[in-house]
Amino acid sequence: MIQLNTNKGLCKLLSPHFPLPFQCIQVRKSIVIKCISFFVFMMISMPTQAQMLFSENLTMEIDSTKTIQGSLQPVVDFKTEKENVLTLKNTANLNLLIKKSRVINLINKLEFSTYGKKITVSGGYVHAEYRYLLHHAFEVYPYVESQWAGSRGMTFKISSGVQSRYRLVNTEHCLMFAAVGLFYEFEKWQYPDPPAGISDYAYSRSVKSHLSLSFKHSLGEHWELTTTAIHQAKPDSYFKSARFGGAVDLAYHITPKIGIRGTYRIIYDTSPIVPVRKDYNTVDAGIDISF
Repeated sequence: MIQLNTNKGLCKLLSPHFPLPFQCIQVRKSIVIKCISFFVFMMISMPTQAQMLFSENLTMEIDSTKTIQGSLQPVVDFKTEKENVLTLKNTANLNLLIKKSRVINLINKLEFSTYGKKITVSGGYVHAEYRYLLHHAFEVYPYVESQWAGSRGMTFKISSGVQSRYRLVNTEHCLMFAAVGLFYEFEKWQYPDPPAGISDYAYSRSVKSHLSLSFKHSLGEHWELTTTAIHQAKPDSYFKSARFGGAVDLAYHITPKIGIRGTYRIIYDTSPIVPVRKDYNTVDAGIDISF
């Protein structure tokens, strides 16, 4: 989770690049390259899962006193049962503040689980966006993302589009944003049990709309609640074949840099292209490290 700098005399932004007058910290080119290299390593070091990303839950606010900032949420779990059980998870977020009104945001989540020599869960996503401030409460950003979730049958998915976001509420303890966008999506899924004479894979190519509402509330000095609701659909089947998503993050900040975060995600696809469960739920809890 990116922390706001609340020390007196320092400006802060309560949303990505809503800059008040401030003096950006100059960072040497070599440091920027090292940070990007580290993030890329985190993305390729392990093979997570999703069919919808909740990037708003990680990019609600940016500290205007820092050119580079981000967070890591690593999880490692090992158990000895009938077979060795190993689970590796990580969510990484990197933000690069450019001048006063632009942010390059890179996000990825990775998940890998094994039971003995068998891979039981494998998936991940990579998301990149370029946020540009047009007004103190309005921004536009193109993005591209890729996902895979082999354990669910989603071999590959890629999408790219443009979104705009407007700040509805901005108080000392609350933030609220509404976003609307349009994107192209390509999906490749594997049938659980393909019918005879039919290919093992199903494909989908479509243009879809995106609507979302995000809310963040600071609960006292240490607690923070972030929620997001998303609706995605083709223009010709706005509700009949829609995809809905919800996200809830509850964070407890032990220090300005270290905390604990619990997350819940639900995705409901009214018309999946292969016969899989329409709802997908995840619950995670772990350490939250900011830098």
